[in-house]
Amino acid sequence: MMANVEISILGQPYKIACPEGEELTLQNTVEQFNEKLKKIKTSSRALRNEQLIVMAALNFCHELNAEKAKNTKQTEQLSKRIHILQESIEAVLQTDEKKTP
Repeated sequence: MMANVEISILGQPYKIACPEGEELTLQNTVEQFNEKLKKIKTSSRALRNEQLIVMAALNFCHELNAEKAKNTKQTEQLSKRIHILQESIEAVLQTDEKKTP
């Protein structure tokens, strides 16, 4: 089921449908978005609301891409470690098989 939630972005009210039980998560996301907009507004010259929203969206996309790249690198490092461990275990098992009569 879907729930209708009233939110406010830059003082503009919106009614948003979201999965039932996700209302609090949506409200927290809206708060985070409004905080980002406030930061951009205070650190930039006077921008229209549309420009603020575009800047915030670009910032979030950049942050998301940076996190994805970081996760990809960590995943690759873990895969290499797992591969090395597998090779070590196989080498030990092969050595034990040769020793066993």
